[in-house]
Amino acid sequence: MSANSPARKRSDRVANLQVDSFWNGWWDRLTQRAAMIRVLMAFAFAAIITVAIQGWNPPFAYRQGYIPPRAIVARVYFEMIDSNKTATLRSLAAREVICLYENRPQQIAQLRGAVKEQALRLRGPDKFDALSVAKLDTLDQFLPSQRAESSISPQDALAAIQSVLAEDGQIEKFDSAIRRVLLPFEETGLLKNLSHAIEGGNQRFIKVFTTGQEQDAIEVETSRVRIAEVSASIGESLTKEFRREFNTPDAEVVGGLVWNFLQPRLPETLMFRPDLTELARRQKELSVVPAKFTYFPSKTTMVAAGVPIKQDDIQVLRAEYAAWIQQQSLAEILIRLAAYTGMIMALYLLCGLFIHYQFDRSLLTDTWKLARILGLASICLLLCTVTAKDPWRAEVAPFVIFAATATIAYGRSITLVLLTALALAVTLSLGMDLAEFVILMSAGASTTLLLGRIRTRNRLIKITAIAAIVTGFTTIGVGVMVGQINGITNEIEAVSVVDLMQTGSGSNYWDNWTFLRQLGQEAFRNSLATILAGMLMTGLLPYVESIFEVQTDLSLLELGDASHKLLRQLAQRAPGTYNHSINVAAIAESAADSIGAHGLLVRVGAYFHDIGKMFKPTYFIENQAQGANLHDSLQPAMSTLVIIAHVKDGADLARQHHLPKPFIDFIEQHHGTTLVEYFYRKEAKKTENDPNAEEVPESTFRYPGPKPQTIEAAILMLADAVESAARTLVEPTPNRLQNLIDAITMKRLTDGQLDECSITLAQLNTVKHSLLKSLTAIYHGRIKYEQQTA
Repeated sequence: MSANSPARKRSDRVANLQVDSFWNGWWDRLTQRAAMIRVLMAFAFAAIITVAIQGWNPPFAYRQGYIPPRAIVARVYFEMIDSNKTATLRSLAAREVICLYENRPQQIAQLRGAVKEQALRLRGPDKFDALSVAKLDTLDQFLPSQRAESSISPQDALAAIQSVLAEDGQIEKFDSAIRRVLLPFEETGLLKNLSHAIEGGNQRFIKVFTTGQEQDAIEVETSRVRIAEVSASIGESLTKEFRREFNTPDAEVVGGLVWNFLQPRLPETLMFRPDLTELARRQKELSVVPAKFTYFPSKTTMVAAGVPIKQDDIQVLRAEYAAWIQQQSLAEILIRLAAYTGMIMALYLLCGLFIHYQFDRSLLTDTWKLARILGLASICLLLCTVTAKDPWRAEVAPFVIFAATATIAYGRSITLVLLTALALAVTLSLGMDLAEFVILMSAGASTTLLLGRIRTRNRLIKITAIAAIVTGFTTIGVGVMVGQINGITNEIEAVSVVDLMQTGSGSNYWDNWTFLRQLGQEAFRNSLATILAGMLMTGLLPYVESIFEVQTDLSLLELGDASHKLLRQLAQRAPGTYNHSINVAAIAESAADSIGAHGLLVRVGAYFHDIGKMFKPTYFIENQAQGANLHDSLQPAMSTLVIIAHVKDGADLARQHHLPKPFIDFIEQHHGTTLVEYFYRKEAKKTENDPNAEEVPESTFRYPGPKPQTIEAAILMLADAVESAARTLVEPTPNRLQNLIDAITMKRLTDGQLDECSITLAQLNTVKHSLLKSLTAIYHGRIKYEQQTA
């Protein structure tokens, strides 16, 4: 400070001191574009859940079989269609429907022509004794079938017909009289008996229509078309008509003779049409106004206390629920929506803080990973909501699938936290109680804790079978302790569970065997849902591995098969590299297992970590035969490019053959950003004696990285380095191997290669001991035997 500069006050120095607050740091991170996208995505999933579940409405919490300890009374005024009474009214309406009959009047017209034709055959001056056999048969048709003493004789009948038809003009009168009698029946038709049953329609009236004129059907009383009822009236009408037309004593006789001819030949011209009648019946039923039962708020009881809810009761409760929902005010809807949204935000915060402080933060900072975990939870919540309804009531199944998927993708610790949050969301969304929360958690937690490593295809089924037993016993235990689990109550007319288990008490409503049966059915349903979830998860396993970019032991064992196409090519093109990879895999797996890391993943990943060397195998020392080294003719920088290229070539080859992402990460990270020291020092030595030469930049001789991001990648880096270096030792004694491992490990530490993974110094020390043990076993000493001489 110069002498002329003014002295700064303490307050000025304090004011100039900038200290970033906690909230400023959070705000800066949240306002970044990527962070804003993740926040918006979280809100989008919350909105989808809220809309799908209708979070602004209170849940419908009743299920079939539930026994309310208190009577359920209507909260609002509503009307419910009385299905039984409505069905009765419709049945009565169906009985009163007027059935349709199709009339074919041509038969009556033909009959009228036939009687005229037969009467004309008897016309003429022929006496009875002179009639031919044919005319005698014709005359016989006009005589009564059963002749009494009072019946007219054939001679008198013949004389009466000949008298009436003596003149030509009387023939038209004869036909007119018959036509006037039969014409009404040509319009309405005739039938012997109704073709429809009593319950099939009206028995007093029918509707008659001529063929093709259904719209002009007329309503007719059945007594006017039934042959048995109209026969007497037809005979009387014929007598009257003939008397009026001819006004002779023989006219009445001829009218009776004509009736004798017509009576046995009256045709049935009406045909029942069940198709049109059924259509009319349906229209009649639809026209019936449904009978309704009115429910009054705080007065009408919908379900009595201590009585299991049946399917009909569920319909009434849903109608009351719908009426109640419609009467909600806007303020109530907004309050409910805010509460539901607040619940989701609280669960977001709970899980997010745990992941941020206790787990892999990339689940929150990586947009794709965050989308997967949010999508998984959202799908599970929606499926639980759908399957929880009657008659399935299988919300346990999607919950178990979520538990298995999350355990495979993220591990046990985070899955248990997610299960707790999801069980709370499902329970609150469905309006259920603590019992349902405990059952869901028992199914999900048992699956998560038992899952472990999946090495066989039936592993998931075995695990879920055990989880099903746990879930079943939990259901029974909760049912006994809480006293109410989907149809079981400990208070029926003030009767406790202990009383129910004794004989006598509470037998009016619910005996002990019913209690045990209901409880067993609920336990069996939950257990069956758990087992079915395991079977379904077995089929979904390959898709889970693909979507969440994870590998189970089962898929790793398949990839680690020596007959894999890439491994066979590696063995053929670069046998030295293949042998090196096998050794690295063996020592890396032991090191990973020693600290609880994924040893199988490291072993199989090590098989493929150097596949990029297949393109130029002879440029790597392990594949070179004794003789000239190809690098002797290259500049150090060019040799470095050739050496480093095997990382990029290997990653491209792995992507081309669709190897899992962890394997690609191993290939890219097993060298990190380490220095290719041999060629770097060779290049540096060339410039030592040249004072004008520029300093050799290290960046040119470093691998592109990235550095190891996981413990498994770090272990593979160390195993690869120590296995290669151990080959250079003339006498690999345990002490020399120990010094080599310590030196390489320290070099990786000081170079910052392990800064981006979560391996600790304690774990690193354990890994070093495991590597030493494995290398000592590989390079163990052997006894030298003196050569035998002949």
